[in-house]
Amino acid sequence: MKLFILLLTLLALSLGAADEKKSKNDEVDHIALAALLLKDGHYTRADETLAQVDLNDKEIDLIRYYTLRGLISTKQGRHAVANEQFRKAITSGQEEKSIHLYIAQNAFKLKEYTECLSALLSAGELAQQKPQLFALKAEAHWRLGQKDEALATLTLAQEHFKEYWGFYKQRFNYFVTLELYQSALEDAGIYLANAPADAKTTLSFIVALRKSGATDKAILLAEEANARHYDNAEITAVLAHLYLDKSMVQAAADLFVQAAIEERSYTKEAAEMLRRAHEFIQALYMNSQMLDTQEKLKQRIAIFLEFGAFERIVAAETALKRSGVLENEDMRYALAYAYYVNGDYMACETHLKMLTRPDLFQKATELRKNMEKCQNNHWECES
Repeated sequence: MKLFILLLTLLALSLGAADEKKSKNDEVDHIALAALLLKDGHYTRADETLAQVDLNDKEIDLIRYYTLRGLISTKQGRHAVANEQFRKAITSGQEEKSIHLYIAQNAFKLKEYTECLSALLSAGELAQQKPQLFALKAEAHWRLGQKDEALATLTLAQEHFKEYWGFYKQRFNYFVTLELYQSALEDAGIYLANAPADAKTTLSFIVALRKSGATDKAILLAEEANARHYDNAEITAVLAHLYLDKSMVQAAADLFVQAAIEERSYTKEAAEMLRRAHEFIQALYMNSQMLDTQEKLKQRIAIFLEFGAFERIVAAETALKRSGVLENEDMRYALAYAYYVNGDYMACETHLKMLTRPDLFQKATELRKNMEKCQNNHWECES
């Protein structure tokens, strides 16, 4: 924004001189008017006003004209057009270095990273006055595959702007990509200790480490974050997932219970983890807290199956029918299997014959074979 104001101010300084150049019939100075419209945020009107300029008029200030064209196009998001106009302004004699910073930013958005770096170089010392411009330069190098140059740029930037902590966040992402996880963790620690980082930023560090397979490093950061943001359910849940990555089911279950207390939406996952941790009573309790009736019943049946409570599945048949859960063939097969285990073969067959899915149809065939064995020779029963 300061750069934008700087260029507009330079243009405005020439308005008085431009007034003296008006023709004798007192025509409107479209360039001056466009500058005012641009300053007030009327980009379309400014563009339309400039379109009325007669470029065949030898008294037209082409530097101001093309610079304004570039500024307007930049504000309109037409980055390629903007840079084309800025280059015409330079060819016409524009010597203001800040114009190169606009070219650099537009080039970056156009993914013309070499052009971006070239423009930053042309801006001279002006490109070293703001930390964001160092960050832009580093990212341009990075996207060109010039990783050493990107890291070197951030190192230099840290020397110039010792309290601009965004460099550490940017370099963290580079280190993760390069699988330098200890260095990434250190940069994350520096950023979080100094920058006003919220839980969302902290979470982004943890997720980046996890996605890259640095589970142990992610756990270290997540445990610290969970202690600091103890009421943030999302961080608690991510830590739980990290423990699951390490096959630590009980620890994950405990954390999901904590997350469910903080945020009800984690109740289903908490119940599922408790089921996997073989915590039958707690799993049923968490399941009872679910609001979605169908999801609650589906999960409850899974819990009953896990712990062999087949009689409770049979007892739930009315609720399953009323809720429409039996339209799910997995649930209907579970009910049929529960009847089979309880020895009620007639009820089992009632549900088996309603199955149409090929994989379940095959399972139904096996159950029928077992039931036939049981009816003929009960000692051959298989459950």
